[in-house]
Amino acid sequence: MTELISRSQSAKARWAVRSAHGKSTIMNFLFFGLGGDLDRSAWSEHALKCDHVWLEVEFNGNPAVLRREIDVSSQSAMEIFGGRYEQAVAAPIEAWHRYPYARSKNQESFSQAIFRLLEMPDVAVEGTSSITIHQILRLLYADQLSPTESLFRFEGFDSENLREAVGNLLCGAFDTEIYELQQLKRTKEREFTEANAELRSIFKVIGGGDESMTLDWIEQRRKSLVQERDTTSAQLLEAEEAFYSSQSSEKITLQVQKDLYKQVQKLQGEIRQKQAEVDSVEFETSDSAIFIRTLSSRLEALRDADLTASVVGSVRFGTCPACYAEVIEHDHDVEACHLCKTPLDTERARERVVGIINELSIQVKQSERLQTIRAERLEKHQTALNALVANWRLKAKELAELSSVPTSKAREQIRELQRKLGYIDKSIEDVEAQVKLANKIGHLSARKAQLDQDIQSLGSRITTLQLSQTDRLRTAKNSIEKNIIAILQGDLKRQDTFENPEHVQFSFGKNSITVDEHTYFSASSRVILKAAFLVGFLKAALYDRQFRHPRFLMIDITEDKGIEQARSHNFQKQVIEISDQAPVEHQIIIATAMPWPEIRPELVVGRHSTRQHGTLAFLPSNGN
Repeated sequence: MTELISRSQSAKARWAVRSAHGKSTIMNFLFFGLGGDLDRSAWSEHALKCDHVWLEVEFNGNPAVLRREIDVSSQSAMEIFGGRYEQAVAAPIEAWHRYPYARSKNQESFSQAIFRLLEMPDVAVEGTSSITIHQILRLLYADQLSPTESLFRFEGFDSENLREAVGNLLCGAFDTEIYELQQLKRTKEREFTEANAELRSIFKVIGGGDESMTLDWIEQRRKSLVQERDTTSAQLLEAEEAFYSSQSSEKITLQVQKDLYKQVQKLQGEIRQKQAEVDSVEFETSDSAIFIRTLSSRLEALRDADLTASVVGSVRFGTCPACYAEVIEHDHDVEACHLCKTPLDTERARERVVGIINELSIQVKQSERLQTIRAERLEKHQTALNALVANWRLKAKELAELSSVPTSKAREQIRELQRKLGYIDKSIEDVEAQVKLANKIGHLSARKAQLDQDIQSLGSRITTLQLSQTDRLRTAKNSIEKNIIAILQGDLKRQDTFENPEHVQFSFGKNSITVDEHTYFSASSRVILKAAFLVGFLKAALYDRQFRHPRFLMIDITEDKGIEQARSHNFQKQVIEISDQAPVEHQIIIATAMPWPEIRPELVVGRHSTRQHGTLAFLPSNGN
């Protein structure tokens, strides 16, 4: 169950903003402060005199303060502080976490941070980008400027797929496992594409086919070269024996051997240095992997801490674990540990949860990015090391052969045989490289086949879960429909269709709602129908934990389109009754200039505002 409560103290619901002027400005402030986008035209001149929006909220019971700089482009970042407002105003800048409007490769957006705190999945929609908190809020805020026949807050560029995904997500019909499997399937498809591209590149280099790259053909080629090398070595040995037996007086020089020896020594030093670099990166990678696992374990333990505490409760000892004496209970005015009598501050612990979760998540993401960089560095070092080792082996072999046979400028025949022998050795190395290439082709082909099998299996699993998701969506919509019908039946007798409706059908994708297949209603009845849908949706979520609805709602249309006062009062009365009977914490904010006379004072926020005494209380400037 997901809860987003925007308030300063504990209450099941906060009710109304009484205002004749400025109430929509306050509602827009709330929408923007929670992460919503506002068009330039939605900002009043009074709102633009303000610098920031500060909101104290609770994410699943954990307090936090959100702060956004007012920007007519609505692209401003969000700062999040874990704790209460009183602490936030005095907190240093380093106690806040700043998140940009849009996600990037190196930093997550504030929507991702809020979804994590609400324990909602980060959902990517086919054909569009990921769902943002703004898209969620569009189904939680009935503003005055949006068409009353629309379920969502109006947006100029809006896709049917996105609306459908948002509605299904809040209904609890977007299974987290489906999302995870879809993410895994996309990863497998990307790996399949990469493996296929690598195979195509290899075949293109070797001539476009793999017939000449069979291991049998390569082995035959290697045997032929080895046999040719043996023959050439025998010829070289005969030539050298003939040279020594002739007692030639020609001057013999060891310059070639000296040059090769220097090259071998230099390569050995480079190999040692490169191996040290490889070892260093491998150690860093291993150490960082342990660090990431530790952070992930701490993050998971932190998320489970509240659940464990609520299920298990506090631990109480009958005897002291140190001296084994019986623990004597004492009555204290303050809540304290029954063993050591240390006062408990559970509120402060919960206040720190938001900041700790965000900080640990950021550390994990940063460490994972560094691991990727280390892997790339390690691959480059390994490639360079392999090249150095191969070159060292070649030079060492040449040196070993030349060390036992002196070189003379006059021995053209011997030199020619040596050059031929070197060419054969290089050919043998090329064949061995082809063996590695053939093995790589085999590995890539097998991996490609396995990935294809995994993709097909994941697709089947996703299809099965989507069928189950359809059943969940049907259950959620039936519950919402039942609640809407009850609210319409409780409306004043102003619309015949509302008096005894049998069916209410709505579509998130089409952004529409009908009552017994009727689509035309009076303007005031359309207001009641839209408000009934939003309240009915919220009520369904209050009684069913499978909904991912934030249990939060803002309504600013109860006096629109000529709706009569008595009808507005009746609707307010219905919503209060629904709120009073709800079993879980939630929040409903209704902005109205004509509140129901019998509304309880504790449900009203602030004073009554007029044109002379507006909703916004501006502080005096320094010059006054």
